[in-house]
Amino acid sequence: MAEGASIVGCDINAEAAEETLAIVRAAGGRMESLHPIDLSNEEDAHQLLEFAAEKFGGIDVLHNSAMQLRLGTVEDSSLADWKFTLDHTLTVPFLVSKHAILHLRARGGDSIIFMGSVAGSDIGTGYPGNLPIIQAYSVAKAGVIRLASCLTNEVASATIRGEHDLTRLCGNPERPAVLRHGSTEQRRVTMTPNLIPRLGQPEDIASAAVYLASDEASWITGLNLADGGSYASGGAGLARPEDIAAYAPGMAEMSEVDHWASSGRRVQSGDTPLRQ
Repeated sequence: MAEGASIVGCDINAEAAEETLAIVRAAGGRMESLHPIDLSNEEDAHQLLEFAAEKFGGIDVLHNSAMQLRLGTVEDSSLADWKFTLDHTLTVPFLVSKHAILHLRARGGDSIIFMGSVAGSDIGTGYPGNLPIIQAYSVAKAGVIRLASCLTNEVASATIRGEHDLTRLCGNPERPAVLRHGSTEQRRVTMTPNLIPRLGQPEDIASAAVYLASDEASWITGLNLADGGSYASGGAGLARPEDIAAYAPGMAEMSEVDHWASSGRRVQSGDTPLRQ
């Protein structure tokens, strides 16, 4: 909206959709909304894209952020809960993207952006602390990430770019509860995997999405972006001082660098390489 885009949104919750619509319009934005609508139903997904194209004469950018999940371990989850999470987290972006491609091609191609999650990465359960409560969600988001990659290859000849924001489960607009209500311990656990020591904010994701949708990103496709460094850290986050201290004496001896133990922060190899 702030970048001058005309927005079409939707929601299965009509009251929430009306609230969003009022907020955007009050801020001077141009937005239309179709609600209530269930995007896991193909007819509804098709209807949304037709509605968007009719309202604004076409579609330039698709941002797939809709999702719903039910928590539970594999052992405790019902088949209905499993299917619900996969339908509303993975099937939704599949259906909406499928019905958007024709409209994007008609405009000469542009961007399809998927809201991923580190839950879908091959890092433990994908949840801070390896809590085994989002198994279906992790599988669904892994599917979203692969869907983005596969679709990128499928539609590249039409100059449609596919990108996927790889975001923190509890630090993105999908699940803002921790930002609003989370305890200090919840925040600590959520931030632990990050290299950037704070929770992600909605603005972080919005800025990434705006960039991916812009002409400045015209040579970028299939990219993971904006996860606070969680993936780069392997889900482990920054090295803790006590862990560094535990390794310091041995590393100093192996590398023959006498100031390693005193610095407690980094190895400087000097003239002697690390012995294997």
